[in-house]
Amino acid sequence: MMPIKRLYRSQRARITATPLSLRPQLSMKEKFFRIAIFMGVLLAALYAGMQLGEYRKDMRQSNSSLLQQNQMQGLQQQLDALHKEQALLSQQLTVVGAERDALKRELTALQQDFAITRETLSFFESLLQSNDRNRSASFVACELQTSTVDRLRYRLLLVQGTDKTTELAGRLLVSLQYHQGGKKQQLSANTQGASIAVAHYHRAEGEFELPVGATGPFVMEARLVEPQGSKVLASCQKKF
Repeated sequence: MMPIKRLYRSQRARITATPLSLRPQLSMKEKFFRIAIFMGVLLAALYAGMQLGEYRKDMRQSNSSLLQQNQMQGLQQQLDALHKEQALLSQQLTVVGAERDALKRELTALQQDFAITRETLSFFESLLQSNDRNRSASFVACELQTSTVDRLRYRLLLVQGTDKTTELAGRLLVSLQYHQGGKKQQLSANTQGASIAVAHYHRAEGEFELPVGATGPFVMEARLVEPQGSKVLASCQKKF
């Protein structure tokens, strides 16, 4: 019993020592006002949190947009650099193409000069080596070569016989034999039967325009005949 009495006395002493305080009872209006203030504070905190979230979201979107813009600018710069490099390469190709065309023209001119030089050499060799005083004329150059896909070009050099002092008149006949559809055909030059006068030498050249389906072998024949007759004064053949 003694411990219980001691506990009871200590509780009474503690209650007696605690000063009395009076708390007024809140009315319903005050309670509602406090609740309203609490709800307002809570709503303000929620609104502030939402605004902070929106701000962070906008910042992230802005940073992402800025990063994409920087990437787009970098890609555009790379694209511009590629366009410039492509334009430079195109200019270089144009220059190379122009140089190639110039070289082709120069090669063609050199080939023509070579053909003329060879023709001239053949002419002088014929003059030096010919001992046939009875021959009135002869072809020292009789050439046939490709001009384009559908054209063949011929070149002729007719030389008057040795010790001939008067002009040699005649008609020049140039023709081309070819095959078409398994049959042999013949094509005459545009200058077929042209009257010429040979004083020492005569140079002639022209082209044959091949018909569709023409195949080789191609055989060119050149003849110099009398002005009013058919006697052959000189002739040559070239197979191509």
